[in-house]
Amino acid sequence: MSIKFLLDENIPYALIDFLENRGFQVQHLKKMGMTGIKNGEVYKLAEAGRIWIITRDADFQNYYKFIIYKVGGIILIKLTKTKTSHLLVAMKSFLDKHEDKLLKKHLIIMEDELLRIYD
Repeated sequence: MSIKFLLDENIPYALIDFLENRGFQVQHLKKMGMTGIKNGEVYKLAEAGRIWIITRDADFQNYYKFIIYKVGGIILIKLTKTKTSHLLVAMKSFLDKHEDKLLKKHLIIMEDELLRIYD
């Protein structure tokens, strides 16, 4: 089973190459021409293929919505250092240690010194 990601419009394009180089399939809302769509529409796009959503939008930490939508999972990035290089380092660290978490639906919140993983 190939893991797929849908990157929210607030995620830099650099993450596309990073994830594709690790063997994942990646779509980006901006490249799909879907900038400005509502969160409910993002969920529905991700539901279509059990796709993981990667976002910086704190609205996606709503556990109730996480439960009701049949997405692959959600990775919410809440890093205080917003440079792309910091995001790539954090994502590499996460995947190196926890890539197995992508095999099951989780709400994952990545913070500077904390990683929270909910079923």
